[in-house]
Amino acid sequence: MTKPSVEEVESRLAEVRCAICKGSHFMIDRRTMQPDGEWKGVCTACRYTFPVYTDMEFYLRTQPDIPYRLKEMSCPACQHRGVTLDFRATLSVREAIYFLTCSACQHRFPEKSSLEAFE
Repeated sequence: MTKPSVEEVESRLAEVRCAICKGSHFMIDRRTMQPDGEWKGVCTACRYTFPVYTDMEFYLRTQPDIPYRLKEMSCPACQHRGVTLDFRATLSVREAIYFLTCSACQHRFPEKSSLEAFE
């Protein structure tokens, strides 16, 4: 499992909305990139920062329910079940987003996590 590039993460973050200003222009603050795969995403409009996690191998090992959930998720493009988790972002205390790729058609899409409840 390879980690996504900074450019790929920045590009795919444009598919979601900022928790504060609802904009969709983000960048990764390269000064905050940690060796464990934790990065800081920044909204370029309002400067809101949030964590982005790119080490999905560690995450999948430590969260045993996630692999089962990924096998059951359907692709919005082809309806095939089974996706891979590329990275995840916690845009607010109530919203975590998984960035997924369909195993069948390779369609990439974001999905709000139903498994990370912060309330």
